[in-house]
Parts: sequence; structure tokens; C-alpha cells
Amino acid sequence: MTEPGPEEIAAFAARHGLAGLTPAQLARMAELARTVAETAAGLPRVTDKFVEPMPVFRVRG
Repeated sequence: MTEPGPEEIAAFAARHGLAGLTPAQLARMAELARTVAETAAGLPRVTDKFVEPMPVFRVRG
């Protein structure tokens, strides 16, 4: 993963309604970007509903 630049962090924050963050808060987001990306990469992804139905789906009747 390449480290996001300050412009990318500011754009990400703006897209998510966080355009009013201070420069210190944006710097902290940049520090956490790698950890967040690595953690997210380890999360299981939802399967495609057309390939396999959701395993917890139950029909009651």
C-alpha cells in the first residue's frame, strides 16, 4: 500500500462529510490510514448473492 498524500486524505474526509477537520485531525487520519487498510483487508467479504445465498437467511412459515 502506498501512503496517501495530504490531498488524498483531505479528499477522503470531504467525501465523508468531514471537510471541517483541522490539519491536526487530518494528519492523524493519515497516520492511521495504513492500519485501517491492513485491518480491512483481513475482514471477510460478503459473498455475491447470485453465487451463494446468505447463510443466515431463513424462511418462516
